[in-house]
Amino acid sequence: MANVLAGIIGALLGFSGALLGAWIKSRAEHGKWLRDQKLAGAAEMVSAGTSIFELRVGSPAWIDAFEPSELREWQAQLQRGRAVIHTLCTEETRAHANAFVKSCWSVKSDDAEEKAISALQAFTASLRKEIGVD
Repeated sequence: MANVLAGIIGALLGFSGALLGAWIKSRAEHGKWLRDQKLAGAAEMVSAGTSIFELRVGSPAWIDAFEPSELREWQAQLQRGRAVIHTLCTEETRAHANAFVKSCWSVKSDDAEEKAISALQAFTASLRKEIGVD
């Protein structure tokens, strides 16, 4: 009887260890997935935002050669990236993302480029801190 009880306890301990290991691995995989999603969303948003900014400050000849369908694609890309950031990131990172997007469209002032660069740097610094790069 004691041998059977010891066998059952050993089996339960082994099974609980396997469950704990699976849970830890699952958490690590989820963290990796979340990090990858944040990076992909940020890359999409920054790429589109930069293209929009460059269009808005471009020379008249460059703007005349521009296809309107490109702007629509950049807008869609910007919103997809922004949706990921707003869904998965902290309030601080979301606020910096909003400031960056706003700076991409607001290029009327003389210091627009400085503001856009500053907003981009603040966004990337916040994201890097959030995903544990810094």
